[in-house]
Amino acid sequence: MKNRYFVIAGIIVAIIAVLVLSQPKIFRPGKLAGGAERVDSFTLSPGDVLSDCLSENGVPDTIAYYLIQTLSETFNPRNCKAGDKCEIGSTKKGDLAYFKYWPRPVEYYIVRRVSADSYALKKEKLELKKTIMGAEGNIETTLWEAMVAQGIPEELVARLTDIFECQVDFLTEPRKGDSYRLVWESYSGEHGFRTEGEILSAMYRGKESGMNLAIFFKGQHFDDSGKSLVRQFLRAPLSYRRISSYFTRRRFHPILRYFRPHLGIDYAAGRGTPVVSIGDGTVIYRGWKGGFGNYVSIRHDSMYVSNYGHLSRFGKGIRNGTRVSKGQVIGYVGSTGLSTGPHLDFRVYKYGSPINYLRLKFPPMKSVDKKDMPVFEEAKKTAIRQMASVKGAAAEVK
Repeated sequence: MKNRYFVIAGIIVAIIAVLVLSQPKIFRPGKLAGGAERVDSFTLSPGDVLSDCLSENGVPDTIAYYLIQTLSETFNPRNCKAGDKCEIGSTKKGDLAYFKYWPRPVEYYIVRRVSADSYALKKEKLELKKTIMGAEGNIETTLWEAMVAQGIPEELVARLTDIFECQVDFLTEPRKGDSYRLVWESYSGEHGFRTEGEILSAMYRGKESGMNLAIFFKGQHFDDSGKSLVRQFLRAPLSYRRISSYFTRRRFHPILRYFRPHLGIDYAAGRGTPVVSIGDGTVIYRGWKGGFGNYVSIRHDSMYVSNYGHLSRFGKGIRNGTRVSKGQVIGYVGSTGLSTGPHLDFRVYKYGSPINYLRLKFPPMKSVDKKDMPVFEEAKKTAIRQMASVKGAAAEVK
């Protein structure tokens, strides 16, 4: 009996130890002990709120409040966007040393605590050397492997696919022999620091997608005629393996064993694959919906509503009335409801009637203003000249 008590006590001690060790770091508002001994960083994702990110990284709400209030003296936290970087420095004792916010690659805001409830803000700009870089290549296996082999930083691969996401389906359309070319800004500084700036111009020529051009102008990417590459909706709501069922008025249901309309698209994907909203909108339904299982419905405007079924679980903060942004995770692929395997049942309605999303064409969100077209034409000439000079692996553009 005594040994049994010792075993139970040992288990309890082990559980307590695990819980203590797994707790996130807590920043105490005590006296600073000099510079930071520990640095943690994170990048904002679509739909992230700065206060929530600070909390998730161990900053108490009381301190997060002061950090955001101080930051807002110069920078409006409402302008935080996906891709912005944050850095938290803490002392050896766990006290907050500083908080840095990077809205752009070459400048940042730093907030330091000067007393228990007083914080100071300073805007810093790095002394960096800017270099214009370029690279071009052809696909043999995947776009990712081809570009990385050319010495192109991985973050630029992701950014290139984001730029052309409404023109090229990089999951299904790339073919061996497709070619790409891009020119971008690269910044370097002391101690080996390097960061990549804007992609100034890019080209993707595909057997399936044809010729696609991107010109960076006034903070956005446009095609060669001045039309924005941004569309209202994404090409697909997830990274999928294949389309297992298409939009049809007559489909044999694998469980119910009879023919009936399938007014959506089934995307086969691994369980747990993130599912994102195809556009900005408001969640009008989140919950269980019969044969669709876990289900999310989003109203984008007075015209379109998108629906996502068979989810294994819902995204963080997704509930009725939640505002979501294009690309924000709203759930994860599952097989709930009437389903034979993990996939996403995706449906779009226009004025309440189901439509075939794969055939939907969306106009550009914005075009270059007529008064800016002469300047844009000059920017285009420069971009085309720079891209024409690019040969092979990543190198400086002269």
